[in-house]
Amino acid sequence: MKLFKEAALEVDNRKLDEVSSASIISQLGMDSVAQMELVSWFEERLRVRIPDEELSKIRTISDLRDVLARLLPPGTQIAA
Repeated sequence: MKLFKEAALEVDNRKLDEVSSASIISQLGMDSVAQMELVSWFEERLRVRIPDEELSKIRTISDLRDVLARLLPPGTQIAA
């Protein structure tokens, strides 16, 4: 959660206090541009590229974490 909150603050100047892994990203008050910037932030920060077909699967913070976990080297921990 900490990494996701950091990303939301940097990308959209949005301080998120009440989020969980089940939180739906589109319902956090970010517009579609901010959501894409959020994804880009994670790609840059974690040095991965999320394929377009994976983007459509990301609805919740947990979905984002799962997609990133599949793209990172085995054993890498993410606290999205």
